[in-house]
Amino acid sequence: MKTITKTPLVGTPNQVMDEFARRMTVTPMEIIARNKSAQISEIRHLYCKLRHDAHGVSCSEIAREIGRTFDTVKYGVNRINDMLLIGDQRVMEMWDGVKDILGNY
Repeated sequence: MKTITKTPLVGTPNQVMDEFARRMTVTPMEIIARNKSAQISEIRHLYCKLRHDAHGVSCSEIAREIGRTFDTVKYGVNRINDMLLIGDQRVMEMWDGVKDILGNY
């Protein structure tokens, strides 16, 4: 039987998201909020790509991390990959600014 503790569990900060948000000049809350503005959505998609491609985190895990669905995360990763493939200068510059963030907490 599990022992129930009376002290609350303290969550560890997501250092990857904190560093990513700092470099993108947004807050972590803006990344996970239900904001559908083009700028924030693109930053969120870029975060999904970073976690998936550079850190090897599954789309399901990323979805839980940012409060989205698997399909939304997969769409975001594919969208950024497509933008990089066609050579979108703005997305390439944003990616170059964050792709070196380490994937450990």
